[in-house]
Amino acid sequence: MLPDVDGIELMGQVPELADLPVIFISGYGRDETIARALESGAADYIVKPFSPTELVARVRAALRRREEPEPFVVGELAIDYAQRRVTVGGEEVELTATEYELLSVLSLNAGRVVTFETILRRVWAKRENADANLVRIFVRNLRGKLGDNAANPAYIFNHRGVGYRMAQPADR
Repeated sequence: MLPDVDGIELMGQVPELADLPVIFISGYGRDETIARALESGAADYIVKPFSPTELVARVRAALRRREEPEPFVVGELAIDYAQRRVTVGGEEVELTATEYELLSVLSLNAGRVVTFETILRRVWAKRENADANLVRIFVRNLRGKLGDNAANPAYIFNHRGVGYRMAQPADR
């Protein structure tokens, strides 16, 4: 119970929280509330009362999930997150910071559709003028740099009116 704002609203208002494993601790155990918190980016949701042992276990689990991801490889595209390096066919691709963040959000969620709203919150959280058209422009530029054809994509797939999905590596 936060003063003036609830935790779910706070997740949307503080963009830095998107990159942290946030665990909600609440007295509210309604399914709808828990689902909203998890959809807003929370790593976990614990309903009071709980034991200290459970809390420690959930914190450890959230931190394990947060560890540096393995390099992403699909087709000719490779992303080394630790080095912030992107290659296509072994050739390094120069990306702007925003293009890299967009690619990271999509690749870390490979196989799932990432909505325009989620992309905007994760990549453009601090910009007031950001909208779905800005996302489309950056995806078009990113596809060009990756050699991905929008008409027959290999890496980034459009889900009209919803968002984008990145191809999932075969070994996932």
